[in-house]
Amino acid sequence: MYSNQRKNEVKSAFGVSFVAIQSGSMIAGGFEIGDIVIINSINTDNLRPKTSSYEGDIIAFYYVRDNADNYTKKTLINDFNNIPEPTLETIPNRKDKDDLITEYTKIYFHRVVGVYVDESGTRFFQTQGDSNSSVDSYLIREDLVVGKYVNTPLWVRSIFRFCASGIGMIVLVVAPLTILIFMQMLSLLEQVSALMTERKVVMGLMKYDDIESIKSNVGYEMRDFDKIYYYDITAPENKNDVKDFLWQYPENVKISRKQKAHLKMVEVALDIYDKKGAKEYWTYWKNYYRNKLTRKKINLLSYVALYVKGGRTYEDALKLAKKDVKRYNR
Repeated sequence: MYSNQRKNEVKSAFGVSFVAIQSGSMIAGGFEIGDIVIINSINTDNLRPKTSSYEGDIIAFYYVRDNADNYTKKTLINDFNNIPEPTLETIPNRKDKDDLITEYTKIYFHRVVGVYVDESGTRFFQTQGDSNSSVDSYLIREDLVVGKYVNTPLWVRSIFRFCASGIGMIVLVVAPLTILIFMQMLSLLEQVSALMTERKVVMGLMKYDDIESIKSNVGYEMRDFDKIYYYDITAPENKNDVKDFLWQYPENVKISRKQKAHLKMVEVALDIYDKKGAKEYWTYWKNYYRNKLTRKKINLLSYVALYVKGGRTYEDALKLAKKDVKRYNR
């Protein structure tokens, strides 16, 4: 809510900024130390001082002065309908705002008690804290004004103060982030668990229709080359059920055109399996995929499937298949 970066730049959004009350100079005006108030960017020509009939505008400003301004003649404005005309276009050696402000420049929040204009038409503001017995040491040039106070109810200031406090940061930032990280960790653990369940199904250590497999949605989440492999090693009497297990989308999933096209390719592949056998089935899939890594994986799993159907365990079949692929690729 309050940004104090290099050169004390006060960030604003749509002309609205927030500043924190750092001292007790405005306690008499109803502002406590730690209050965070809203200020608005404003045309400084519209700022008015404290008078018998007006309480005076409260402004936030950079408390710094330019030595060149000490030598200009300044006139107190008593009648804002008749401002003295400028007699000088520029003031020699006057510095820009960016040259005056450093990271150590303080930002004050005081009431305007007098408005002056110099020979170049530049306005200066005399300010004073409501709890202070005297005015501030020097006049504030108009370009050093950050903004004008916008009435901020006490309950709003209390909320802002809480948000900026250590407890507020814990409640509003640290605690939610901790919960979010915890939830993400749970989600990650669920994904890892689902992957482990999938590997058990693929390796034949768990049945495809086991409760844990169904709960983890293994068939839908399984990678394509594992689906191709698993269908081949499935016993003939279970192939229809396994087909649905591997390639049937959940009811809450909207199928895209690309997915529909892929399902048609699956139907073609399964038809080839029924009519021409496993060898032609694997050949079809090797030709279907263009990605080299996917084709290599499918080629490897075609050998694994042969050994598994011959009675080998998945681990032994994988070792033998790697040797076969290495030997045939020489």
